Amino acid sequence: MTHTTLLLDADIIAFQLSATSQKTYAFPGLEKPAVDLVDWDTVPPRVDAEIAKLIERTKADGVVVCLSCPTVSNWRLKVLPSYKANRSYEGRPEYLQAIKDYMEAEYPSYRRDTLEADDIMGILSTHPTLVKGRKIIVSEDKDMKTIPGWLFNPAKDTKPRLISEQEADRWHLYQAIVGDSTDGYAGCPGAGHDKATAVLDDGVIWCSRPHTFQRGPRKGETETRWEPGNGHHASAWDRTVALYERFGFTEADALIQARVARICRASDYDFKNKEVVLWTP
Repeated sequence: MTHTTLLLDADIIAFQLSATSQKTYAFPGLEKPAVDLVDWDTVPPRVDAEIAKLIERTKADGVVVCLSCPTVSNWRLKVLPSYKANRSYEGRPEYLQAIKDYMEAEYPSYRRDTLEADDIMGILSTHPTLVKGRKIIVSEDKDMKTIPGWLFNPAKDTKPRLISEQEADRWHLYQAIVGDSTDGYAGCPGAGHDKATAVLDDGVIWCSRPHTFQRGPRKGETETRWEPGNGHHASAWDRTVALYERFGFTEADALIQARVARICRASDYDFKNKEVVLWTP
């Protein structure tokens, strides 16, 4: 019988449990809200119960806790310095770090310099031997649909589902086009869901042509016009780049967005030098 291990997005679990371990009260004249915490001794049993519940729901045999590096050392900041710059880290739940530390100490865990928990889950899930047997990523983060393999979203799924490599690759480029305001990368401004879907699912490629005005005040002037065409002959990346160009951007712009949208797989990590291998189409 195959041994099944859950790869837990511990960042999300810690945030949810720490947020429900306190109440905040805003009072006139106070700069910061007052915080009323539950007794810490009641928190670890809640953590254990949550993990046990996930094991039961998925019929798994064990877990690996996956934790992010400090935000300032995230590898994506070297690709896009504004990555997650829109986030405010003030007012975070008081027990957040303590819960992470507890999970790291009490359960098998991974935390690596420069890597987010998403990357660690992606690498462990796609590596053939680091975690043996069947691996299931457990996360509510939609970014994890960019990883081929088993995925369980406890907020939406009744059972784990298998993401094919084709689905994962498609979702990666979709994220690169529409962006992610939560993570602070814009994708291709102006494109949106409909155009991303047309490009990735319907094979649409945007083509430019010069248009010269024949009459009116702009007679004799030439401008570039864009039209959707049949792009089934082109790769998904070429169609993505054409969409970026349609909105006035370059392939270099598209590559930056695709790289920060990329959740690491085992092939995206240099284990000898302990550094990310930037995605290249």
